[in-house]
Amino acid sequence: MAKLIRSFSSSAAKVLAFIGRHPTPILVLPSLWLLARYLPFWKDIDATVQLLASAYDDNLLHFPPLYSFLGRVPFFVIDSILSGHAPGIFERQHPSLAAVYGLVVLQHAGLWLALRYFIFSFSARDIARGCVTLLLASIASFYAFAHTCGSEAMTPVAYFLVFGAGIRVLLTRATWISWVIYTAALFLAAGSRHINLILLIWLPGTVVLLWLWSFLPFSRSLPASSQRSRSFPALTALTAFLCTAAAFGADKIVLSTLCHQFGVIERSSLGSAMSGRIGTWVDRLSPERKRALLDSVQRLTNDTLVKLTIQFQIEIGSYDKGTGAALADALQVRGFAGEKLLALKDQLISQSSFCFYRTLDFGLIKEIFSDFWRGFFPTNDQGIAIAAPKATFFSLERINQNPSDWEGIKESPIFVPSTAKATLERATTDNMIRHWRWLPILAWTLLFLGFGSWRAARGFLPGRYLFVGLTILGIGTLVYAANCVCIYTLPRYALPLLVAVIAFGCLVSAGSSADKLT
Repeated sequence: MAKLIRSFSSSAAKVLAFIGRHPTPILVLPSLWLLARYLPFWKDIDATVQLLASAYDDNLLHFPPLYSFLGRVPFFVIDSILSGHAPGIFERQHPSLAAVYGLVVLQHAGLWLALRYFIFSFSARDIARGCVTLLLASIASFYAFAHTCGSEAMTPVAYFLVFGAGIRVLLTRATWISWVIYTAALFLAAGSRHINLILLIWLPGTVVLLWLWSFLPFSRSLPASSQRSRSFPALTALTAFLCTAAAFGADKIVLSTLCHQFGVIERSSLGSAMSGRIGTWVDRLSPERKRALLDSVQRLTNDTLVKLTIQFQIEIGSYDKGTGAALADALQVRGFAGEKLLALKDQLISQSSFCFYRTLDFGLIKEIFSDFWRGFFPTNDQGIAIAAPKATFFSLERINQNPSDWEGIKESPIFVPSTAKATLERATTDNMIRHWRWLPILAWTLLFLGFGSWRAARGFLPGRYLFVGLTILGIGTLVYAANCVCIYTLPRYALPLLVAVIAFGCLVSAGSSADKLT
């Protein structure tokens, strides 16, 4: 029996080592499974606004424009080839199923490249790298959203590219290609979802923290003594700041250019999201408590229109539940119209929402912390992944309510009611999607924290690796916390957190210093 166990262990080690040296086939397998079993998923009205509607306020301001319009390039190319004509990427879209598949396949390919790039971003034994590959390929959320039309498909792609390039920089293994990939990935992240702007602080902040930590007497694994080792972080920090600024500036230039081209007043649309966050709290208050809240919030402003918007949010509900429409009617009565009305409406909803936050009401704070905790427990990989086929099924109700919004896609086989229902039922019982359902994000976090700390204490994991891993975990937590502050949470909003937790786990579980690999 012992001989059999040794033989099996030896064979398993060889297989894992082979996977570690050649991870791509394993990373591709989950994508092939989804492509073989499911039509593309569709992220409800969000994807319709992003990928179908002509260029206007919502797909320029509410959703960053990079994904909204670059995502249409496969539509244009494939439909031009198939039918000889396709609308321009800024025009109303009516993509064929083949064109939608083209977008989804590109998203899957982007995920494979990002995961592979991350896997080779730090020193590790081939066996450990093979284990990391299997772990990454087992996370259904990454692949389910790659299979989904909608900007959240870019979250795992952009984050793993940023982390992969950043780890190379922080472990002094970066080349100029690493900096190019880092800048491009940040550009993609910020141009896909506004919340990803927080990711811009990760690498510059980590370089500065590493430099400060290098002066502490107990940081033996970090450079501390020589002038050369202390000057290197300064140069790295400067480069990180410049590349981060370049990515942010490029996103701003794209937005400003498109707003100018299509006559849209550039502004923040954060207020509508914050109104939803406030609504989850206000809607449950008693009439007496709402009246008291109205008085306390209105006292924080002297602007009559802001006071009116506050009243609407308490008496009618959040922006999407009627306040937006009521505010538009009120502004029309006052003579506003067109783009100026829309811009003023966004400004008023933002100002009024900030007034609610300024009260520091315990009920709102409790609501935010409650959502934050739910992101760690009970949210799990299955809960995030299943959101994609759920969104496809729930789109049927949206199509019935506002069929004109869905012109160009509602006839697709994706939205045949029996097909959409069968897709959701199949996904609910799909073992590829549900196998990690018993492990919430909190359990992953504690498991990796414990294992990484143990490896560092035993000398198997360099202190720098653990420190970098903790900053990755920290930035993912910060992104999710900001989401909870700005809008009520849904399982899919925890995707950046899950990406960061898994990236942290891969680094601290498999990372080894180069000298220990020989």
